[in-house]
Amino acid sequence: MTAAKFEDILTRLEVGPWHWFLFLLCSLWGIFGSMQTLATAFLNPAVDHWCHIPELVEANWTREQIWNVSMPRTKIGGVVQHSQCEMFVRNYTALVENTDFGADPLEEGDFEGDALVSNSEEWPVQPCSSWDYAHQTSRSTITSEWDLVCNRESLRSLIQSIFMLGVFFGSPLGGYFADRFGRKRLMTGSLWVFIVVSIVASFSPYYQLFLLCRFLMAFNGNIVYQTSYILAVEACTAKQRSIVGILFSVPFAIGYMLLPAVAYYVREWRHLHLAISLPVILLIANTILLPESPRWLIQTGKWSEAERELQRAARWNSRKSFDSTWLLSTIREMKEEADDKKAAQANREREEREEEEEEEEQYSGGQGSRVRSPTSTSSGKTSTSPKKDFLRKLFVFVRTPVLRRVSLIMSFNWITCTMVYYGLSLNFGNFSADPYLYMFLGGLMELPSYTLIIPVVMRIGRKIPLIVFLASCGVAVLVLLVLPGERNTWFFLAVVMVGKFLITSAYQVIYLYCSELYPTTLRTRGLGLTSMMGRLGAIISPFINDKLGGYHWAIPSTIFGILSMIAGTLTCLLPETNNVDLPETVADVENWKYRRDRKEKQDEEEAAAAISTDHDDLSTLTPASTSAV
Repeated sequence: MTAAKFEDILTRLEVGPWHWFLFLLCSLWGIFGSMQTLATAFLNPAVDHWCHIPELVEANWTREQIWNVSMPRTKIGGVVQHSQCEMFVRNYTALVENTDFGADPLEEGDFEGDALVSNSEEWPVQPCSSWDYAHQTSRSTITSEWDLVCNRESLRSLIQSIFMLGVFFGSPLGGYFADRFGRKRLMTGSLWVFIVVSIVASFSPYYQLFLLCRFLMAFNGNIVYQTSYILAVEACTAKQRSIVGILFSVPFAIGYMLLPAVAYYVREWRHLHLAISLPVILLIANTILLPESPRWLIQTGKWSEAERELQRAARWNSRKSFDSTWLLSTIREMKEEADDKKAAQANREREEREEEEEEEEQYSGGQGSRVRSPTSTSSGKTSTSPKKDFLRKLFVFVRTPVLRRVSLIMSFNWITCTMVYYGLSLNFGNFSADPYLYMFLGGLMELPSYTLIIPVVMRIGRKIPLIVFLASCGVAVLVLLVLPGERNTWFFLAVVMVGKFLITSAYQVIYLYCSELYPTTLRTRGLGLTSMMGRLGAIISPFINDKLGGYHWAIPSTIFGILSMIAGTLTCLLPETNNVDLPETVADVENWKYRRDRKEKQDEEEAAAAISTDHDDLSTLTPASTSAV
């Protein structure tokens, strides 16, 4: 299928109700997807806990009194407080019987000076076998229900990590299945699986089952997002895609801001999980109302179905059908071209493979004489096993110097962006912030990041904005370490939100920049590979917040800040892609400096020619006509 011919069809179709209806239905998933992605902030937050001592609880002792007589002191997050994982070995039954609060009351919050704790250093300690919890924002959490604390604390972080692992695997497989089975069919199946699994997760009696459900939710939810996005984009002309790409992210920010509102009124974790899962049932309407992508129908040879969908779109937009003769003629031409391409597919693949091998050999230190591959046959055709072919396609990204630099730096940038983004989004516990306000403001920061970044990258470019956003985010996060006053101040929160805005902006730039750095022959694979690597940052981020933040709140901020500044510095080694012809082959990438100099020279020659033309035109004017102009 010639892209130009299909673009002609879309241009004649014009933008109308069909496009906006399609966009609205497709983008709705962003609201529910964002709430599920960030739900762990309220489903399993860090909760203050201490050893459960039945004798003292049944005697109605206050928690401060219990801490005084049964808990050793320890430093948690840089603050001295009661131990959360150990208790003194004492006869608590006798202690209750021999304690007269009227004669010698225990002062709440007093760790020193009480007769009952004066010899605490001599008492042995033992690990807790069960815990009591202080539910400040929720009446029940996953953390308290399954005791994901102390030596089981890593299991709490694993809930968010396993969700991102589902996204990690869902991204590449979703694209493959969408191309094979169609956008609408895959979205329908994945949506039903998501609904069923999310409801099962809300009632799961076992931690392991809940973990499996969250993985499947992320896997299928990411497929629903991908197919929805593809459906919306494929219905647009080239000029409309940039606008659709921006607006498609707005529902994600809306869901981000709605999540704390729902969590504020629904304080039981099971009810909350159900509250953000059940509304997804509304999207079943999408499986009925949404059309299949006409572009995919044509690509797969379903010509009559494609014509029917395009005629329906025309009626919606202009209340009249396409000229059937013209449409059928155009589709027939596209079909003939598709048949010709299919017949020549084997030859093209062989030529591209040989061309890639020549380019790799040329820039990997070859001496000009080509060495025949062991897998080459005498006829010149290359026969490789699927495994070797996969490895060859994978290692092409690191075989040549400039392409290797692009791949390694962009992979590091992707990991940094996802790690810092989710690290800041879910880190209100270490910042001592109100979780509801923190999450709402975090979502609010997304909106300007999605919209204001477009004129910036169009005017300035991709490289400099990405450097500025990453480095500035690093500075903002590191400044938190030296700010005076408490962490619960508005000024502290404002600096955090600045960092959130900057890393979200960097996240938006990196998509565009990464796709332009790779040559056409590797662009899709390069973007897919590096963005997959980026998911590793999202998988690691919860452990940095929970485990290292448990030792001191500043450790995650230090890591995020340093990595952001390193990423910004490494980006200086990459070329600028703005106003430069995109590379077509690996050779173009390796000769990027030459290509940029050539482009600048062409621009200078065109500008000089334009000035010369203007001068010749003006020289023919009389003084009277010149003054009139």
